[in-house]
Amino acid sequence: MAHTGESRIRTIIVEDERKSLLTLETLLERYCPTVEVIGSARSVEEGVLTIQNLHPDLVFLDISMPDGDAFDLLNTLPNITFEIIFITAYNNFALKAFEFSALHYLLKPINYLDLKEAVARYQKINRDGDINKRLEVMRSNLSNQIDKISLPTSDGLIIVEIDRIIRIEASHNYSIFYLANKESIVVTRASNHFEHLLCDHHFVRIHNAHLINLRFVKKYIKGQGGFVLLTDETEIPVARARKMSFLGSLKHFTLGLESTS
Repeated sequence: MAHTGESRIRTIIVEDERKSLLTLETLLERYCPTVEVIGSARSVEEGVLTIQNLHPDLVFLDISMPDGDAFDLLNTLPNITFEIIFITAYNNFALKAFEFSALHYLLKPINYLDLKEAVARYQKINRDGDINKRLEVMRSNLSNQIDKISLPTSDGLIIVEIDRIIRIEASHNYSIFYLANKESIVVTRASNHFEHLLCDHHFVRIHNAHLINLRFVKKYIKGQGGFVLLTDETEIPVARARKMSFLGSLKHFTLGLESTS
């Protein structure tokens, strides 16, 4: 259910550190007037009971607690019908896992601007029961090398294996993903968001409107900028200003393939 206007967001905080809990309550009261804190908990066990008794819309959930972690809590619940904003001091890999899963998180110590942004994202998100899908991607990406990404669409969320993405085309504030099975997906995020996320997965921007996966490059055709022919027979222009950077990335990628063969 989306919250608009002065609708109250029934919220629970699960945080074992008393000072952090009180700080978050104060920040929410001061900067997020639509949020109503209806309860708090300082352990996994207490968190489960509080959530089951109060049925919140939103839970601020600390990743690490004395009697377990956030996923111990979530695994105990038979059905997750609320949205989650994780509170974490995790490393960069874990942060990327959050981003690939389209899950919200806040880094300690919590900054009020980040908090306002996280609550605003919660209010905008299309919540059609997709939280369980996003948690599944998060668990998978934390336990393995990141290999899946959650793509928000106008209908909800689609989970895609990263290695199946051939290219991404910018379309105003949207992105169009083209997959190896010839499927295309219109995603409600701008392409520059995915440029940041996918840079470690052999994706490069060759044009303001185009990100490509180097795994699917079939041929480079010379020119002022030139063109790239992909394995799906799509021909994509290379911007002249991006030509040298692209060719360097392509050379580095192919050398990497040779060294592993």
